[in-house]
Amino acid sequence: KDVIVMCGDGGLVDIGFQGLMHSWFRHEKFSTFMLDNEIYGNTGGQESGMTEKGLVAKMSPRGKVDDKMDMMGLARVANLDYIARIVPTNPARVVRTARRAILVAREFGATYVQAYTSCNIEYSIPTPDVMQDAFDVEKDRYGFEEEISPRAKAYLDDIEKKEKAAAKAAKAAKK
Repeated sequence: KDVIVMCGDGGLVDIGFQGLMHSWFRHEKFSTFMLDNEIYGNTGGQESGMTEKGLVAKMSPRGKVDDKMDMMGLARVANLDYIARIVPTNPARVVRTARRAILVAREFGATYVQAYTSCNIEYSIPTPDVMQDAFDVEKDRYGFEEEISPRAKAYLDDIEKKEKAAAKAAKAAKK
C-alpha cells in the first residue's frame, strides 16, 4: 500500500516539522505533498514558516521578518531520493511528478513534493484569477524543479522503458 501525506504548509512545516524530519531521516516509505499557499489560510492569515520574507498579512501587520524555510534544502539534507517543486499550471507535469514520487517512495523511502497553491482568500485573488496567480508565481519564484537520486533515476527509467515497450506491443497487437 502507498502512503501519501498531503498537508498545508502550516501543518507540515510549523506544526508537523519534528515528526516529518524524523520520518524523512528514517527513510520511511511514504510520499509527502506539501500544499504551499505560503500562509495560514484557514485560521486568519498569520504567517507560516513558508511565508515569503516581508509579506504583510492580517495577523503579521509588520511583515514577516525571516526568510521562507528551505524545505527543498531540508529534503536534500535528509537525502531523499525524489524531491520536486511544482505549480498547478501544467496538469500533465503534476500527474507525472506525483506518480514518480509515489513509485520512488514505494521502492526506496520518503519523497517530497512541494506544490504551490494560491490562497485567494488571504491574498484577495478573485477566483477566476487563481490560475494566473499560479503562472505569475511560477515565473517569479516557484519554477519546476525535480531532483532524482541516481538509483531512483535508474528505477524510473526502467519502469518507463517497460511501459513504452508494453504500449508498443499493445498497439502492434491491435493491427
